[in-house]
Amino acid sequence: MSCEVIGEFKSVTKRFGATMALDSLSLKIYRGVNGLVGPNGAGKTTAIRLSLGLIKPNVGSAELFGSDCWRNSLVVRSKVGVLYEKLAFYDHLSGFEQLKLMAKLKGVSVSLVELKELLGIVELDTGAHDRRIGVYSAGMRQRLGLAQALIGNPELVILDEPTSNLDPLNRAKILELIPLLRKEKNVSFLISSHILPELEKVCDNFILMNKGKLLRQGTLEQMFDKSSSSIKFVIKVQPVESVAILLKNEEYVEDLSVIDDSLHVVVKDVTLFKQRLPLLIGQAGASLDEVKMIESDLEAVFKSAVEKEA
Repeated sequence: MSCEVIGEFKSVTKRFGATMALDSLSLKIYRGVNGLVGPNGAGKTTAIRLSLGLIKPNVGSAELFGSDCWRNSLVVRSKVGVLYEKLAFYDHLSGFEQLKLMAKLKGVSVSLVELKELLGIVELDTGAHDRRIGVYSAGMRQRLGLAQALIGNPELVILDEPTSNLDPLNRAKILELIPLLRKEKNVSFLISSHILPELEKVCDNFILMNKGKLLRQGTLEQMFDKSSSSIKFVIKVQPVESVAILLKNEEYVEDLSVIDDSLHVVVKDVTLFKQRLPLLIGQAGASLDEVKMIESDLEAVFKSAVEKEA
């Protein structure tokens, strides 16, 4: 994870009438790929709207690239692209015409070649460029929305639930594009999602929210360092007995059993477990077939953080 901070919320509170949407929220957005994690109602969308200067905080401040998001919203938005959860296009236009119009509305000078390159980067084939958006599939519309967010070479692209309405194949395609764009366009991301296992695949930094509050922030490893939760793994290894004997002597192992020729291990320090397991397997002269967590790393951290706040 890059240590360069490109955005920061400082004790931000936002109310809508009697509803507390953000409650003294302080967080940092780093250069790289940031995951904004939380269930529906956690305050993720409110945080995004506030970062774009669309709403004003009641208390506190938010900055992106050194500019106040409310007072200097035009400056901020010139450096940020957005893919909203609910996409809205002019369905009578072609994908190419949509991008051309959005570039004009943004006041960005983009050549026809550059627009076609954008459509190519998000893997919309040339046949789709001149096809009406109204006949696009959900996956094609999402990729067009991503191309639209990239107009003007933004430094940060905000993705609000980018895969929530897609089938598994199109979800995978969107996720594959994020590291590609990070590398080719040198663009950072803030990805809001409640689908936690997907974020683990692409994010460097995680921001865990619930009920408008920050629960935890950092890399997955950093958050595990703060977590005392116990996580269960199933390990398929041969010979199972020799590995079981060695694992029983590890201080981070809380429980261990052999079920159907697989090791079921409950550990209290996941980072140490992941470091030690290859060494123990080598020491036992065993061969590893599979290591499977009963729930994803991020889900486990999030559950532990919520329970501590309860």
